[in-house]
Amino acid sequence: MALRKLLCVALFVIASASLAPGGTANEAPSVVLKFYLQQQFGVNELGMVPAARSPVQGTNTGFGQEVVYEFTVTTGKSPQSKVLGYVRGTAIVVNNTAASTTFFVQNVIHYDNGNVRGTLSQQGESIFSSVPWEYAITGGTGVFRNAYGFNVGRFISSTPTPNGNLITTYYEASVFLDR
Repeated sequence: MALRKLLCVALFVIASASLAPGGTANEAPSVVLKFYLQQQFGVNELGMVPAARSPVQGTNTGFGQEVVYEFTVTTGKSPQSKVLGYVRGTAIVVNNTAASTTFFVQNVIHYDNGNVRGTLSQQGESIFSSVPWEYAITGGTGVFRNAYGFNVGRFISSTPTPNGNLITTYYEASVFLDR
């Protein structure tokens, strides 16, 4: 009897999930946002929580370290290119080995290209030494209200600056909107 009840619940969950709104493998995103993120480390980030464990030899970050940041979104590789907005969020080291460091990232993209304006919430885990990395888009405001999708990023360059390091990354956010 318990097995039968369990099977009924499982079938209900499967049927409910198949009726849920969402993109299909063949559905094109409503909009694809392409932008560069100018990450000025040493200026626009702040260590909030110290590492719970010391960095592994050969790494710079310890497990549990948390950083809050605000970086600029631009149309081009150059930090002097047109500004589209900014990204604010947090990154927490959730695993580190000599081979790589894994971050849990949660942030909000504030985007305004003159025609499209709003925010996108995204989150996910990243190993920045492995490209590309991907985040889930889990909501938004403005024209992105109730958005979902994914944002794929890759490393472009790292340039030493007087205050730290400017890391430039490129993103393509595939955004689905319920209309």
